Amino acid sequence: MLSGRFLKRCWIVPLLLNAAATGLSNAVQASPACDGTRFELAVREQGVSPAEHFRFSLAVTGEGRSEQAVMQLLNRRLGRLRRELQPIVQGTLTVSAPRSHRHLNDEERRFQASAAVSADVNAANFNRFIQTVGAMPGVRQQGMRSMANAAAEQRLQQTLMAKAISRGKAEAQAAAQVIGSRQVRLISIQRGDSVQGPRPMRLNSAAEGFDPQQAPSPKTSVGLKLVYCLS
Repeated sequence: MLSGRFLKRCWIVPLLLNAAATGLSNAVQASPACDGTRFELAVREQGVSPAEHFRFSLAVTGEGRSEQAVMQLLNRRLGRLRRELQPIVQGTLTVSAPRSHRHLNDEERRFQASAAVSADVNAANFNRFIQTVGAMPGVRQQGMRSMANAAAEQRLQQTLMAKAISRGKAEAQAAAQVIGSRQVRLISIQRGDSVQGPRPMRLNSAAEGFDPQQAPSPKTSVGLKLVYCLS
């Protein structure tokens, strides 16, 4: 028998599919037992969404002969970064807690302080952002990630889930035909990590700029583990 907790999780799936899952509502209603052959498979569907904005990752550093000096330098650079990027970025800069350390095997006792910064930028300010950051000492671009509109991404996830369940049912029906079963019932759905964006893209500051259209599109990947009963 399936537990009450498991049944509750299964009944949530039709709500997530919404209108995108037309024709699949019967397939996702789990049955408590299988009186035939259990058929298990993993299905993954992937799609892309239009890029709404871009999330940049920056590293800000400062070096000096004392921990106090490098922290002061780092704070000045972070202050300048905030001032110059304020009219460019969407929302506010996200800044990690600063860290400082001494260089190993350094007879001159030099220290370094660093902080990680992330910022969201739309396509209109894309090149301005790159060029502004590139002109700042102690600021290094670590990468960029294309970001989709939240509502569009959710709709894509629903569509991909419907496609995954439809493909899983087709494979189960093919297996049923091979072994001579007549009925195919979906009795279990497990969903793993669903959103997998592209790896951050490294960018170099360049006077000629960079075309946002060359950036990788935001990707969404939905993976399901499905169990069918073939009888």
